[in-house]
Amino acid sequence: MSSDTRNIFVCVSQYRKPIEEVVAHLPEHMVWLKKQDGLGRTVATGRQASGTGGICIMAAQSRDEMLEILATDPFEIHGCASYWVFELEPNPVPDRGRLMDYFFGADFAAGNDAGVQG
Repeated sequence: MSSDTRNIFVCVSQYRKPIEEVVAHLPEHMVWLKKQDGLGRTVATGRQASGTGGICIMAAQSRDEMLEILATDPFEIHGCASYWVFELEPNPVPDRGRLMDYFFGADFAAGNDAGVQG
C-alpha cells in the first residue's frame, strides 16, 4: 500500500457477548492485530477504558477495504464484537503531528522505529 493512498480509520468496537466469551477469543484477536501491524495498517490499538470494547486506528485504501479487514477479526467472526468505523481526514503538514508524519513516511514503510524516538 503506498503512503499517498492510505486513509485513516478509527474503528470502535463494542462487545456483544459476555466478557468470558470475548476473553476466550483474545489470543486469536491479538494474533490478528499483530498481523495487521506487520502489514503496515496499524496506527494504534487498545481497549476502551470502560472495558466494553476496543479502538483500532488503522489505515486502508477505502472504507470498503477497512470493512473487509475488520471482517477477518476473530472478535467479529465469532460475534464477540461489532465495529463503528469513522474515516479521519488528518490535518495537513505541519499540523497533523510528528507521529502522523512518521506513519506516512519512508521510515514507517521500511519498519524503522527511528522516527518515533525522542
